[in-house]
Amino acid sequence: MKLDWKPYMNKHKDQRCFILGNAPNLLDEDLSLLKNEKVFITNRGYKAKEFGLDHFDYQVIVDMGFYEDYADEISKVSEGVKFYPDVTTEYKFYKGESFVPMYTLPTLRQTSEQRKQLLKGLFPTSYEQGWGKTGNVVLNSCLVAYFMGFTEIYLIGVEMIYRAGSTHFYKDISNREKAVPDGHRSKGPKYLPQFVNFFKKNNVKFINLTQTFPYKELMKMDTLKNIIKEWRKIKSSYTTL
Repeated sequence: MKLDWKPYMNKHKDQRCFILGNAPNLLDEDLSLLKNEKVFITNRGYKAKEFGLDHFDYQVIVDMGFYEDYADEISKVSEGVKFYPDVTTEYKFYKGESFVPMYTLPTLRQTSEQRKQLLKGLFPTSYEQGWGKTGNVVLNSCLVAYFMGFTEIYLIGVEMIYRAGSTHFYKDISNREKAVPDGHRSKGPKYLPQFVNFFKKNNVKFINLTQTFPYKELMKMDTLKNIIKEWRKIKSSYTTL
């Protein structure tokens, strides 16, 4: 069942959020630090709750091939609000769970022009306008977060590259995922500079906290511990006034 987007539009105006990828590095982070934060997971990110994640608020899935592989498992996840492509209900393997539709087509159904839209810097001015190819599910999540009003977006467990035998922080992966060649990188780095420029123009803080991210020259970097430490320092200064 499709949910209405309107209750989520600017729901988190001027707030911060963390978007979790599924890279092996995620296990190196103290995810308990996110206890009081707004958290997006992508794909099977709910499995991070087995490794210290307290909760998540939103789940984003874009790849219908991925969804097909894990449809039964994913449909049983009751925590958080799901965001899927609007066309998800057209697929026979859709299990009927509720989700907020994203107006972006799976890559194989996009036109050549749609795949180049964001590369040209043509970002949507509203959520309902939709968008073309982003390069990966994390960047899709970033656009969802932007239209929800978040002005600080932090990435964790986001490498945008696959290494044979160590593709995700969890080990039980599908045959489709096992077939990804060593060193394969997502299309994310190709689209990332445009996202950096877009968020800069719109006064959104956009930072990657993944220490193993191999493309550090493309965006601002920091650490989760440092970010939390700074916030606690600021909060403490206010309470002592």
